[in-house]
Amino acid sequence: MALNRVNGADELYVGGIFGLNRARLIQEHKITHILSVIKYSLDRGDDALGNIQHLSIDIDDMEDQDLIVHLPKMVRFIDAGLHGRSETASQSLPSLDPSDHPSTGAVLVHCAMGKSRSVSAIIAYLLWKYPHRFGKSNPSTTGQDAVTQALRLVRQTRPLAEPNEGFTSQLEMWWEMGCPADSDDAVEKEPAYQRWLYKREVEDAARVGRAPDWIRFEDEETQKDGAKVGGPDDEEGAAELRCKKCRRMLATDSFIVPHRGRATTERSDCGHFFIEALSWMRTTLEEGVLEGRLICPHAKCAASIGRYAWQGFKCNCGDWVAPAFSLQKSKVDKVVTIPKQSGGPKAIADRMAALGIRMPPAALAPPSVAVSGVDRVKCKENL
Repeated sequence: MALNRVNGADELYVGGIFGLNRARLIQEHKITHILSVIKYSLDRGDDALGNIQHLSIDIDDMEDQDLIVHLPKMVRFIDAGLHGRSETASQSLPSLDPSDHPSTGAVLVHCAMGKSRSVSAIIAYLLWKYPHRFGKSNPSTTGQDAVTQALRLVRQTRPLAEPNEGFTSQLEMWWEMGCPADSDDAVEKEPAYQRWLYKREVEDAARVGRAPDWIRFEDEETQKDGAKVGGPDDEEGAAELRCKKCRRMLATDSFIVPHRGRATTERSDCGHFFIEALSWMRTTLEEGVLEGRLICPHAKCAASIGRYAWQGFKCNCGDWVAPAFSLQKSKVDKVVTIPKQSGGPKAIADRMAALGIRMPPAALAPPSVAVSGVDRVKCKENL
């Protein structure tokens, strides 16, 4: 069909360019707003289109297109058309049931074929408007889970719906961000988007065989955002990577890049910890070389602790990481620090004693205690 209504209480339609050119369909479905996820101008001379509110987003159906930056504007336009709210309306609603918010208008979202771009905009709206329909209340729901569920809903009436892979990954990121849409630039303010945009620039530079023109050091960016540079502050403690030779701290858990070698359990066949670019690498990375060695930043150590490659490389566990900043497991130690807030040295010693572990006297003096990953596993086993 030229137009398909998305299941639910909203008068929300998806289609291609052919449906838009059929005045009878526009009038029959009482369309009041049209979102063109394509460069398009309405023929205002057509009586069926004369009074329709229109928004055109010029974007190509290509995986490398930046769709996510336009999502706040698109979902607010759709919501204004369906529910008569202003485009600055917040996503916070008193009810999560779409039947409690019946449409006051009808919105058509279209692209060329009604397959990828328009469907992506529809999915973005559904995730933003009705997050609990797609598992928001379940902490284990991933972006992939939510997008898959929303796509399944659209396919009930639009079987050919199929966003391209690049748009799908951006929709998953949109969900993980919390679907920010308070303003047109809501996504641009998100650190996750800024990292994603930077990674694209790095990949583009690596493809032509050069290092990026500028370097984003994640610890500095985190401090700008006012977030903690360290790992989680709880009784579990925070993981740190330290130089095996001089014990200098190199990275906290929040800067370790997940890959298949860092699953729920450490893989014995994985010889790397991949981390973000951090400010202690500045001197090395600003040389502008595509790849090279990473050296411990401690002035009296300068041990070779890993390597970097802007174009990425394949870990021996089988995963490809790009860009790659790797610390060799044989050159660093992963330790878990138990914060002072967890009760102080005596309280820590008491908990260890309850587990049958006697703490050495020297460990009671410092404000925090470092426990190796191996010892921590033994503690859990004793529980």
